Amino acid sequence: MDVFEAMGSAMTMRWLSEDPVPDELIDKLIWAGTRASSPENSQLWDFIVVKSPEQRARLQETIIPDISSLDAVRGRLASAADPVKRRMGEGGHHLLTTLREAPILIFVCGSSYVPGDPREDRYQFSAIYGATQNMLVAGRSLGLGVAPTGIHHLNTRGVRQVLNVPDHKIIGVTMAVGWPARPFRPVNRKPIADVMHFDTW
Repeated sequence: MDVFEAMGSAMTMRWLSEDPVPDELIDKLIWAGTRASSPENSQLWDFIVVKSPEQRARLQETIIPDISSLDAVRGRLASAADPVKRRMGEGGHHLLTTLREAPILIFVCGSSYVPGDPREDRYQFSAIYGATQNMLVAGRSLGLGVAPTGIHHLNTRGVRQVLNVPDHKIIGVTMAVGWPARPFRPVNRKPIADVMHFDTW
């Protein structure tokens, strides 16, 4: 599979099998993440790879202590008129309620390029998101499902404590990784003619 084919079907895979993922494939994902560009080659990223079933369960309980609280959200999304929103809602609910069953969780972290200067946070996010996209595409090329999310924001403080994240690091992305339990399909994007401008807007 070439890189363009991988990009064309590198959808967020929220439906994952519980089958184990070999360590060498996780190494390849992290390798891909660290091939991303970063401001002045600062490489501001770190990756916390969670394999332990006990730690995955602890994280799910920290992020969503009461799974039943998601039922109302699921109901609202299920009745959405937009079929894309309905699919995303169904997938998001499924991922949240089965998070502990994902074989691997990866937390993509970063640090400020200029510590203590919040105006410089854009640099760490540039590094984090570039690394995340590389990992998503690499996962697709390896046949792995990858679901980059921001679900740690539901309880950032608790997740930081469980993972023992240093004070000078932020958690930028939570990724669930595993073998896909549903087929990949092409990503749905606007035609490039709708978003491309030559010489001026």
